[in-house]
Amino acid sequence: MYRSILIASIGFGSGHNRAAEAISESLALQFPDAEIKIVDFLDFEKNLWDRLSIGIYFTAIKFFPQAYHFFYKIFSNLSWLHPILFLPYKKKMRWFLKSSRAELIVSTHVFCAWASCELKREGFNIKATWGILTDFIDDAYWNTCRLDRLFVPTEELKEKLIKNGIDESSITVAQMPVSSRFYQKKDRYAICKKIDPNLKSNLFTILVLGGGNGLGNIEEIVKGLLDMRVQILVVAGINNSLRERLEGLRQRYSNIFVFGYIDNIHELMDISDICLTKPGGMTIAECMAKGLPMIIYGRPIPGPETENIAFLSKKNMAKKCETIKELQDILLAKFNPDLTLI
Repeated sequence: MYRSILIASIGFGSGHNRAAEAISESLALQFPDAEIKIVDFLDFEKNLWDRLSIGIYFTAIKFFPQAYHFFYKIFSNLSWLHPILFLPYKKKMRWFLKSSRAELIVSTHVFCAWASCELKREGFNIKATWGILTDFIDDAYWNTCRLDRLFVPTEELKEKLIKNGIDESSITVAQMPVSSRFYQKKDRYAICKKIDPNLKSNLFTILVLGGGNGLGNIEEIVKGLLDMRVQILVVAGINNSLRERLEGLRQRYSNIFVFGYIDNIHELMDISDICLTKPGGMTIAECMAKGLPMIIYGRPIPGPETENIAFLSKKNMAKKCETIKELQDILLAKFNPDLTLI
């Protein structure tokens, strides 16, 4: 049906891009003759605005999370301001479409979704625009897009969108896009030996994640687990300073295994018994696909992540804790009473 497909993402964190890759995998099966391109419009024709956006975003969520939440909510309700906020990405997408065809545009980020709708309205040869929401409850900004199809992970999110004016017939409740690798289970012993010969397949293993940027209290978490009889896999992502500090701990504690930005998270999940993570939508979906229990630790990024926690807690799908003592108590009482403190 579609001969050319653009999957549009924006790499604020790694979740939107991981969703784009999973969508590409699925659409390649659905439309085997189509040319499929994934474009991260944050990196595409990168300019000063993009660099400023990245700097402001990560500074805000790290040092001024409540201020970030305040402005996030304010701007989401000021629909007249959205064209100004989203305009740089509309210009980028227009530039891309001048040299590349895209009969179908699938967006994993709302900036791209809004841009695709506007360009279709302006007469570009776009047959359909789809949007994929990668959070469980939050619909901020999406409810101002008039997409041909919206794919959402929960009935609750569908109801919010309908209440905010989105046509019910355009909304489909579907599982969040996750790569098929997360639905496959591999041999734990073999994966341990493949990743690091020092990994023990028979030891209770905790996977610590902070997204692709290594956000959250990862170092605090790791230090809080050192007194337990566990094996710790910690992913620092692109946070090189965090990785260096963790490598320093690794010199003294042989039960810590440190990774940077990797593409085999699915294998780390295969050899783990539980995942400690921040509540990013894609990470949650990947853990759910693997059947890996989750504990949400620390303070989430206000906005989508706080709503993800509310959803998980309501459905009893994950535990939440804010202190090391809480974390240890949950691990000892809920998951494995044999993890006695050393």
